[in-house]
Amino acid sequence: MSSSKIRKAFGVVKDQTSISVAKVSGNVAPDLEVLIVKATGHRTEPTEEKYIREILHLISQSRGYVSACVYNISKRLSKTHDWAVALKALMLVHRLLVDGDPVFSQE
Repeated sequence: MSSSKIRKAFGVVKDQTSISVAKVSGNVAPDLEVLIVKATGHRTEPTEEKYIREILHLISQSRGYVSACVYNISKRLSKTHDWAVALKALMLVHRLLVDGDPVFSQE
């Protein structure tokens, strides 16, 4: 097995672990954290539109979700060493700034 295949498999396992931890942790918005992990996963395929739409819907509901979203994306960006995760996180931020609630840009 090549090292790139091992790295991809390891990234998928890390994503699944992050999702499991988010579901059981006492975070403010575990559902939002799960969506962010799914939207910024290690796989090199494009992010599914449904995750972005769900994140947009949640941050339009409450300012608390906006703060949690900014925090979780920042945390995801600061911890990653994977180009796909970083690129997807930046693309998610761009999409939230363009299509999201104006409060997001203030945060």
